Amino acid sequence: MSDAAAGRQPNRVQVSSNKKPLQFYLNLSKRLLNEYGEVELSALGLAVSNMVTVAEILKKDGWAVEKSIRTGLELLEHSAAVEEDGEGGAAPAAGGRSVSKPKMEVVLAKSADFDRLFAEHPPPPRGPKAAAADGEGEEVEAE
Repeated sequence: MSDAAAGRQPNRVQVSSNKKPLQFYLNLSKRLLNEYGEVELSALGLAVSNMVTVAEILKKDGWAVEKSIRTGLELLEHSAAVEEDGEGGAAPAAGGRSVSKPKMEVVLAKSADFDRLFAEHPPPPRGPKAAAADGEGEEVEAE
Protein backbone atom coordinates (compact mmCIF):
# COMPACT_ATOMS: atom_id res chain seq x y z
CA MET A 1 0.00 0.00 0.00
CA SER A 2 1.45 3.39 -0.92
CA ASP A 3 1.75 6.31 1.51
CA ALA A 4 -1.01 8.15 -0.34
CA ALA A 5 -3.26 5.10 -0.23
CA ALA A 6 -2.66 4.80 3.51
CA GLY A 7 -3.59 8.47 3.94
CA ARG A 8 -0.15 9.14 5.39
CA GLN A 9 2.10 12.04 4.49
CA PRO A 10 5.50 10.87 3.20
CA ASN A 11 7.34 13.57 5.19
CA ARG A 12 5.71 12.67 8.54
CA VAL A 13 7.73 10.97 11.29
CA GLN A 14 5.89 9.31 14.17
CA VAL A 15 8.37 9.34 17.04
CA SER A 16 8.26 6.46 19.52
CA SER A 17 9.40 6.39 23.12
CA ASN A 18 11.18 3.04 22.83
CA LYS A 19 11.23 1.59 19.30
CA LYS A 20 14.19 3.45 17.81
CA PRO A 21 17.13 5.51 19.12
CA LEU A 22 17.05 9.31 18.79
CA GLN A 23 19.80 9.18 16.13
CA PHE A 24 17.44 7.21 13.86
CA TYR A 25 14.85 10.02 14.04
CA LEU A 26 17.51 12.71 13.53
CA ASN A 27 18.88 11.02 10.39
CA LEU A 28 15.41 10.29 9.01
CA SER A 29 14.34 13.90 9.60
CA LYS A 30 17.43 15.18 7.76
CA ARG A 31 16.69 12.91 4.77
CA LEU A 32 13.05 14.07 4.65
CA LEU A 33 14.04 17.72 4.99
CA ASN A 34 16.41 17.24 2.06
CA GLU A 35 13.75 15.54 -0.07
CA TYR A 36 10.61 17.54 0.85
CA GLY A 37 11.88 20.81 2.34
CA GLU A 38 9.99 20.21 5.56
CA VAL A 39 9.24 17.42 8.02
CA GLU A 40 6.36 16.87 10.44
CA LEU A 41 7.31 15.22 13.72
CA SER A 42 4.44 13.66 15.66
CA ALA A 43 4.24 11.86 19.01
CA LEU A 44 1.74 10.59 21.58
CA GLY A 45 2.08 10.33 25.36
CA LEU A 46 5.53 9.49 26.69
CA ALA A 47 7.08 9.84 23.23
CA VAL A 48 6.44 13.61 23.20
CA SER A 49 9.68 14.29 25.11
CA ASN A 50 11.69 12.30 22.52
CA MET A 51 10.04 14.21 19.69
CA VAL A 52 10.81 17.56 21.33
CA THR A 53 14.43 16.46 21.81
CA VAL A 54 14.74 15.58 18.11
CA ALA A 55 13.20 18.90 17.04
CA GLU A 56 15.39 20.94 19.39
CA ILE A 57 18.60 19.19 18.27
CA LEU A 58 17.75 19.87 14.61
CA LYS A 59 17.06 23.54 15.41
CA LYS A 60 20.07 24.03 17.73
CA ASP A 61 22.49 22.46 15.22
CA GLY A 62 21.20 24.72 12.43
CA TRP A 63 19.45 22.07 10.30
CA ALA A 64 15.89 23.33 10.65
CA VAL A 65 13.60 26.17 11.68
CA GLU A 66 10.25 25.72 13.38
CA LYS A 67 7.17 26.43 11.26
CA SER A 68 4.37 25.35 13.58
CA ILE A 69 3.48 23.46 16.74
CA ARG A 70 0.17 21.74 17.48
CA THR A 71 -0.84 20.16 20.75
CA GLY A 72 -3.93 18.27 21.74
CA LEU A 73 -5.39 15.16 23.26
CA GLU A 74 -5.91 11.95 21.31
CA LEU A 75 -8.91 9.95 22.48
CA LEU A 76 -8.14 6.22 22.55
CA GLU A 77 -10.07 3.19 23.74
CA HIS A 78 -8.31 1.63 26.72
CA SER A 79 -8.67 -1.48 28.86
CA ALA A 80 -6.60 -3.02 31.66
CA ALA A 81 -5.24 -5.64 29.22
CA VAL A 82 -3.92 -3.11 26.69
CA GLU A 83 -0.16 -2.86 26.27
CA GLU A 84 1.74 0.31 25.54
CA ASP A 85 2.24 0.74 21.79
CA GLY A 86 5.74 2.25 22.04
CA GLU A 87 4.51 5.74 21.24
CA GLY A 88 3.27 6.46 24.72
CA GLY A 89 -0.25 5.56 23.68
CA ALA A 90 -2.42 2.55 24.03
CA ALA A 91 -3.66 0.37 21.21
CA PRO A 92 -7.46 0.61 20.89
CA ALA A 93 -9.35 -2.15 22.67
CA ALA A 94 -12.96 -3.14 22.07
CA GLY A 95 -15.30 -2.68 25.02
CA GLY A 96 -12.77 -0.61 27.00
CA ARG A 97 -13.02 2.88 28.37
CA SER A 98 -11.78 5.97 26.56
CA VAL A 99 -8.54 7.56 27.67
CA SER A 100 -6.92 10.78 26.48
CA LYS A 101 -3.24 10.84 25.55
CA PRO A 102 -1.29 14.05 24.99
CA LYS A 103 -0.36 14.58 21.34
CA MET A 104 2.14 16.99 19.85
CA GLU A 105 3.12 17.77 16.28
CA VAL A 106 5.96 20.04 15.14
CA VAL A 107 6.55 21.08 11.55
CA LEU A 108 10.15 21.95 10.73
CA ALA A 109 11.47 23.51 7.52
CA LYS A 110 14.98 23.57 6.06
CA SER A 111 17.19 26.27 7.53
CA ALA A 112 19.15 28.66 5.34
CA ASP A 113 22.28 26.59 6.12
CA PHE A 114 20.68 23.18 5.51
CA ASP A 115 22.15 22.50 2.05
CA ARG A 116 25.68 23.33 3.21
CA LEU A 117 25.30 21.19 6.35
CA PHE A 118 23.84 18.29 4.37
CA ALA A 119 26.73 18.41 1.88
CA GLU A 120 29.30 18.50 4.72
CA HIS A 121 27.57 15.97 7.03
CA PRO A 122 25.14 13.74 5.13
CA PRO A 123 23.22 11.18 7.19
CA PRO A 124 24.55 7.63 6.90
CA PRO A 125 23.16 5.49 4.07
CA ARG A 126 20.16 3.26 4.74
CA GLY A 127 19.75 -0.47 4.26
CA PRO A 128 22.16 -3.44 4.32
CA LYS A 129 24.99 -1.38 2.86
CA ALA A 130 24.76 0.96 5.86
CA ALA A 131 25.39 -1.90 8.28
CA ALA A 132 28.52 -2.94 6.36
CA ALA A 133 29.76 0.67 6.21
CA ASP A 134 29.25 1.05 9.97
CA GLY A 135 31.27 -2.09 10.61
CA GLU A 136 28.26 -4.02 11.90
CA GLY A 137 28.45 -7.71 11.27
CA GLU A 138 32.22 -7.68 10.93
CA GLU A 139 34.18 -9.93 13.22
CA VAL A 140 36.81 -8.29 15.39
CA GLU A 141 39.82 -10.37 16.40
CA ALA A 142 40.77 -10.40 20.07
CA GLU A 143 44.38 -9.49 20.78
